[in-house]
Amino acid sequence: MHKVFRFVVENAVAILLINFILVVSSLFIVRQLNIEVFPDPSPPIVEIVTVYEGRSAEEVEKQITIPLEVALAGMPGLENIYSISLYGLSDIKCRFSFDVTYKDARQEVLNRLSQVNLPPNVSPSINPSPIGEVMRYRVKGNRSLIDLRTIQDWIVARNLQTVPGVATVSSYGGAVKAYSIVVHPQKLIEYKIPLSQVIDQVSKSNINVGGKVLEFGDQYYNIRGIGLIKSVSDIENTIVGYKNNIPIMVKNIADVQISHLPRTAYVGLNRNDDIVMGVVVLRKNEKSIPALKALHEKIDYLNNHVLPKDVKVIPFYDKQELIDKVIHKITETAITGIILVLVVILIFLGEVRSALIVASIIPISLLYTLSVMAINKESANLLSIGAIDFGIIVDIPLIFIENYFRLKDEGKNHFQALKENIDQISKPIMFSMIVILLAFIPLFTMKGSESQIFMPMAKTYIYALIFALVLTFTYLLASSYIFLKNSHERKFKFFVILERIYLKVVEKISSKMAILATLIVFVGAIILFKSLGAQFLPKMDEGNIYARVIFPYTISLKKSYENAKEIRDILLSFPEVEQVEFQVGRPEDGTDPTGPFNSEYFVKLKDYDKWPKNITKEELEKEIREKIRQKFPNFDINLSQYIQDNLDEAMSGVKGENSVKIFGSDLNILTQKAHEVAERIKKVPGITDVGIFEELGQPNLIIQVDREKASLYNLTVEDILDVIQSSLNGRFVTQIMEEDKFFDLVVKFPDKYRDSIEDIKDIPIILQDGSFIPISKVANIYYDTGASFIYRENYRRYIPIKFSVESKDLAGTVAKAQDAIKDVKLPEGYFITWSGQFEQMQQAFQRLKISIGFTLFVIVIVLFIINGSIKNTFIVLLSPLYAFFGGLLFLLIWKEPISVSASVGFISILGIAVLNANIMLSTYSNFIRSGLEKEEAIVKTIREKFRSILITGLTASVGLLPAAVSHGVGSQVQKPLAVVIVGGMFLGTLLLLLFFPRLLKFVEVREA
Repeated sequence: MHKVFRFVVENAVAILLINFILVVSSLFIVRQLNIEVFPDPSPPIVEIVTVYEGRSAEEVEKQITIPLEVALAGMPGLENIYSISLYGLSDIKCRFSFDVTYKDARQEVLNRLSQVNLPPNVSPSINPSPIGEVMRYRVKGNRSLIDLRTIQDWIVARNLQTVPGVATVSSYGGAVKAYSIVVHPQKLIEYKIPLSQVIDQVSKSNINVGGKVLEFGDQYYNIRGIGLIKSVSDIENTIVGYKNNIPIMVKNIADVQISHLPRTAYVGLNRNDDIVMGVVVLRKNEKSIPALKALHEKIDYLNNHVLPKDVKVIPFYDKQELIDKVIHKITETAITGIILVLVVILIFLGEVRSALIVASIIPISLLYTLSVMAINKESANLLSIGAIDFGIIVDIPLIFIENYFRLKDEGKNHFQALKENIDQISKPIMFSMIVILLAFIPLFTMKGSESQIFMPMAKTYIYALIFALVLTFTYLLASSYIFLKNSHERKFKFFVILERIYLKVVEKISSKMAILATLIVFVGAIILFKSLGAQFLPKMDEGNIYARVIFPYTISLKKSYENAKEIRDILLSFPEVEQVEFQVGRPEDGTDPTGPFNSEYFVKLKDYDKWPKNITKEELEKEIREKIRQKFPNFDINLSQYIQDNLDEAMSGVKGENSVKIFGSDLNILTQKAHEVAERIKKVPGITDVGIFEELGQPNLIIQVDREKASLYNLTVEDILDVIQSSLNGRFVTQIMEEDKFFDLVVKFPDKYRDSIEDIKDIPIILQDGSFIPISKVANIYYDTGASFIYRENYRRYIPIKFSVESKDLAGTVAKAQDAIKDVKLPEGYFITWSGQFEQMQQAFQRLKISIGFTLFVIVIVLFIINGSIKNTFIVLLSPLYAFFGGLLFLLIWKEPISVSASVGFISILGIAVLNANIMLSTYSNFIRSGLEKEEAIVKTIREKFRSILITGLTASVGLLPAAVSHGVGSQVQKPLAVVIVGGMFLGTLLLLLFFPRLLKFVEVREA
């Protein structure tokens, strides 16, 4: 270190100038840094959606889902495969390990899909994860819902999808334009034209052909045969048959009209009951801020230059709002933390210049850290920045400056004090930095969701600590050499009194008392640990509520829509609510695998300081549940948050925070056992929003073709099914092209044939000879019930029972629920698993146990190398025990359970606790080697190191105090971590100063 000292002192001005240039450069680089609300904790998940119109859940499972599962099995890195089969739709989610990139996973899925055999005209598509959703908007204008939806599908969505980073833009609500040929059966009878002939002739009339080329003289001509339908008139004038050599046209047997496809969903916003909505989803790992900026620019361009003047795109959910709130929260917490640290430094050093120089290392190291993140194209988030303890960052600079002033007090001149200071602190600091970095091993060895959440924070911490270390031996040394030549510390009177009281207290503490106190701390830590409860992560407040209300599975879309509007009115009646967007049913493209029974409500809350009454968000949620249940007592209700809801479903395959999954093959047995389990867990205190995703009870109208009777009339099964599809739902025939837009052309019967089962029985079938028969002559028509959903996981059927946990003790509450259902008897081959946040918590804690155990072993080895004694190593490790006890006690006071976030807090204080103990032990050993007796060495050690240890402990504690006491959007996830650091460093430092000195007498001192 002598060479480093000489170089820095000789080039002090140049070093400060270089730092100034780097700071200015970093200010420009940081502007490129992307900021996210929260890191995406999900692994690569590829969702495959397949629409198979008109097929029951059982048919979809057998003909679509199972063949796809077989084709997708065995993909490299595939961990889980979830599927839902329901009426007309198959939805499969392939969850890969974190070692696989999303791009590779998607390509592997595409390769497998190209080899699977599915029914004709069935094509699976890949749907991007909703976790990447960044914006919702409405297309507003004084036009019909058909026109607005057409503008959304063919203009707005297409343009927004060109924005870099956007994966897809989905459309919800409104009516999808279509051309309809409403055939009158009486006319078919009159002209003796079978329906199949109409379908065939219309399909053949919509075509262009190429005739290669012709050469006339010197000219070269392409030959084109134009037959595409361009208008309603073209459809009306299409010939479908002849009678007495007179052409029969479509207009002779049907009404041709521009209509819309059957609606599958409704979307409303506040009091606007029926709107057209677009949802923008980014590709995985894309940066939100630049994408949102580009989206707003594109929307402005569309509104001003592309769309009709009376039509506008109006965003009503923008992730940028949440990002801005998080940035404000981070800035507020950081500034407050820095100010508190500066105040502590000023109080203990009593010298303004040195305090400002030390404190300046915080923003400089943070600025350099953010610059490195920007250069590496890493994103900052609430945890990676908001959870940094600025007090810990300046602990090493504080040790430097405090030891410098102590040497000056001993009579050393400015130059000698700096030189000896470097000699004395460099080795302990380097070893301690190694220990601090080793303490972060568990964060770098994390797997699963917790690694995605805390790895960025660990990197940020390491960057900041390394920069603080480098700045200490460069910037701080150079600044001290130039600016502190004539400075002297000034001890405030209260500190002198505090030091005197401390010395008297320590004198009265015997070694036996210190050992007894340490044992009490050890036992207390165990008791606290077992009594605190556990959860995976605290719920990050997003400033919204995402409600899901499940109506009876047999409900019609129209009735579901009416119910949803009533619930919308209930939600808007709360003065804390700013905006409600609601949706029922599912989008036409099947991107949300649900049905008419499903209603969802995106509730945007007002800022908390604008709430008219003093209630918490949890109390508001309780009031919302009660008010909805008063109106709809038998409906399943689930309250979550928007990002959280998407994440929960993506991770477990179930729309809920947690779920019990009963696996088996028979849907009837699964349903019976699900009700038995649900009734039991409903009674467990702390569990709410219990609901079964019913798999049976879907009412079906069966029209079963009697092949023998059909053959008597020369009818094929296809002939009869064409009539069924056309008369009841509309039969797709072809597509009409309008410029660059495509719209379905469907053939159907008038709506009167859909009014009752008797009307359906009378649907006429036109025979080849022109006569007709009712469909009841060749088909059996009756009501039946079947499967609504079929859930599968890893190729086995299951039924999910979703639930939420109100209390913070997720582990304890689920343990009670497990105990409540332990005697539920299942048939052979059936079993129960627990999924969702509880499963993630178990996996995370299991991995942490292993990694923390390994880390402690490595730290013990390093401490043994440093101290040369197992006994000394054990004594040093008592300091983390004190700190852990303080962290656990503060968790109890704050009513926070053990969580992955809290565990990271314990990891963060481990290194600093070891640092303080090692400094005290090293100082004591030096005094013993100098010839002092043990008691005298202890007294001199505590006199010399009292202030440095107290100041490092207090700065580390107050640095995150604002985060520990903060409330509001985004503050919850970092709070357990902050509470542990505040409590651990505050109480741990006090216990270390009180009891550790008396344990030094047991230290084995080697000769130097």
